[in-house]
Amino acid sequence: SPGVSLGSVMSVSVLSVSSRIACVSLASSSSSRGVGAVPRTRARVDGTSRFRGHATVETIASSSRAGASGRTSLVAEPLTSLGFAPFGQVAFPEEDGAAFGPEDAQLDLSRGTPRFYLMRLRDKHMEFDTITYHEQCTQCLGALGSESWYMAVSQATHDVTQYPVGESIKVFEIPPGVFVKMHAGTWHAGPLWDSAAGPNAMDFYNLELSDTNQVDHNCHEYGTGDGFEVVGSSVMK
Repeated sequence: SPGVSLGSVMSVSVLSVSSRIACVSLASSSSSRGVGAVPRTRARVDGTSRFRGHATVETIASSSRAGASGRTSLVAEPLTSLGFAPFGQVAFPEEDGAAFGPEDAQLDLSRGTPRFYLMRLRDKHMEFDTITYHEQCTQCLGALGSESWYMAVSQATHDVTQYPVGESIKVFEIPPGVFVKMHAGTWHAGPLWDSAAGPNAMDFYNLELSDTNQVDHNCHEYGTGDGFEVVGSSVMK
């Protein structure tokens, strides 16, 4: 599989994320979207935008259950290599000196300058209205500290108009001490946690490309009332 040259220049920094990143998105033309409504597809790159036509809105699977807030509830699963395999890899601690192998994160950072940095997130909740993917690279995310966190993922479609719905979205509870690598194109929302019950801020190490935040956020916005809430796996035991 394609990899990254160790000779590549890597940018290392600490970033506090507080503003929303411009992205390719689908937005409903009304705040209350009905089945069959036709949203517009907006692509935004480097501050410019253009419309890409229309996309058909899909019905959320009837077996998904509505939460008290009106959002669709998604129950988190414990993180396993097998369960996460359609979306990427789980990287566990290895003994020093272990040889590189298929269990290591298989990276593709060949389309730009790799960027490895600490990302500080604040005031997060167990819900999301937007989901995104990165077409140009794999992405690795892991948390510092001793807190678990959550990531919603769905298999790549490589098309912003073919966004995930209902039970095609899986949520994983990611424990401390591991990181996840997402395949290029994997839809994702997160990191998520309940900052009201846990830490107000968390730091994550993030490996992507130096311009991922500027040119490779491909998003779908579900709109008011069409988002998702995450129920932690421990709540369901």
